[in-house]
Amino acid sequence: MSLSRNQIQVIALIAVSILANVTMGGGRVTASLFMLEHTGSKAMAGIAYSGYSLLPALLSLLMGRWIDRVGTRRVMHTAQLIMLGGLVLAAALPWAPTVLMSAVVCGFGFASFMLAANVAVSLMPVKHEGERVGMLGWLAMGGSVSSVSAPAMSGFVLDHWDFSAAYGVLAVCVLASLVLARFVPLPGGNRPPREEKAKGESVVRMVFSDPGLLRIYLLAMVVSMAYDGFAFMTPVLGHERGFSATTIGMILSAFAMGTFAVRALMPWLSRRFNEWRMMTMAFGLTATVFLLLPFASHGAIHAVLGFCFGLAGGVGQPNILSLVYRAMPPSKAGEGEGLRSMMGNAIGLTAPSAYGAIAALFGAVPVFVIIGSVAGIASWQADRGFRRDAALRQRSE
Repeated sequence: MSLSRNQIQVIALIAVSILANVTMGGGRVTASLFMLEHTGSKAMAGIAYSGYSLLPALLSLLMGRWIDRVGTRRVMHTAQLIMLGGLVLAAALPWAPTVLMSAVVCGFGFASFMLAANVAVSLMPVKHEGERVGMLGWLAMGGSVSSVSAPAMSGFVLDHWDFSAAYGVLAVCVLASLVLARFVPLPGGNRPPREEKAKGESVVRMVFSDPGLLRIYLLAMVVSMAYDGFAFMTPVLGHERGFSATTIGMILSAFAMGTFAVRALMPWLSRRFNEWRMMTMAFGLTATVFLLLPFASHGAIHAVLGFCFGLAGGVGQPNILSLVYRAMPPSKAGEGEGLRSMMGNAIGLTAPSAYGAIAALFGAVPVFVIIGSVAGIASWQADRGFRRDAALRQRSE
C-alpha cells in the first residue's frame, strides 16, 4: 500500500513529536519527584507539575499569532531549542529554583511545538475534510505513546542514577527530535499562508460574537475538563476505595491505551462520521463512564471504564482541531488554535484545585457526577452543532 505525501509527512512528524513529547511525559514526573525528595513538600511538587501549563495558559494566543507570522516549521525548530535549553539547565544545575524554571521554559517550548505541529497538519491540502481529522488523530497518537513510555523511562533512570541523568536523557531525546526534524519532510513552511492577509478583527472577538464558533471552544474546554478530571480524580477515588498504586497505574494505562486505539482508527472513523457526529457520541460515552465510575468498586471494572473513556477522550482533540480550522481563515489558523490551547490550559490550571476542594468537602463521587453531567450537556450541544451544519448544507444546495 503506497502512502500519500500527506501521510508520509504526518508519520515523520509523529516520530519527531514522540521524541519531543518526553519533555512533558517524563519532565512532569521528574520535576514532581525532585520536589518531593529535596523539599519534602507536596505543594511544591504540585507547583512543579503545573508549572508546565503556566505560560501556555497565559501566552497560547500570542504563540498562535507567532505561528501565523513566521510559519509552522520555524516555530517547531525554535520550540525544540527552547525545550532543549530548559532540560540542559535542570540537568546541569539540579536545584529547586532551576527545576521550576525548567518546568516553565519546557512547558512553553512544548506547547509551542505542538501548537505549530497541529496548525501544520490542519493547513495541509486534503481531498475531503475527514482526511484532515484522520491525520490529526495520527498526530495525537504520538502523545499517547509518550504519555505511557516517558514516565516509565524517567522512573527507570531515577532508580538507577539520579535527577541530573534523568533530565540528561530527556535532553538527548529532544536533541534527537531536533536532528531528525532536519532530515525528514515535515509539513508546514517558514512562511504563513499568502492567500489572504489577517483581518483586523481578533479571534477572541470572532469567537464571542458567533454562537456557533463559541460552541466549538466551549466543547474544547469540556474535553480538557474531562481529561483533567479523570487523571486527577482517579487516584483520589482509588485511594478512597483502597486500590493499590499498581491498580491505579493500571487504570491510567488502560485510559492511555484507549486513546491510542481510537486515534489509530481515526482515518477509518473520519470517513464514516463527521466531526460533530463523532463528538456527540464521544461526549455521550464520556457522560456514561463518569456516571458509572462511582459504582466501580473493583479495580478491573474501573480499568475497563478507563479504557472506554480513553476511546471517547481520544476522539475529542482531533475533531475540535478540525472544527477550529474549518471555522477560521487560514491566515488566523495559529491564533485560532492558540485560543483553544489557552482555554484548555486554563482549565488544566484551575480545575484540579476545584476538584480537590469538592472532594475534600464531599468526597470524590460528586466530582464524577458533575463532570458526567457536563459531558451529557456537551453531547446535546454537539448534536445541535451537527444539525446546524446539516441545515446550512441543505440551504447551500
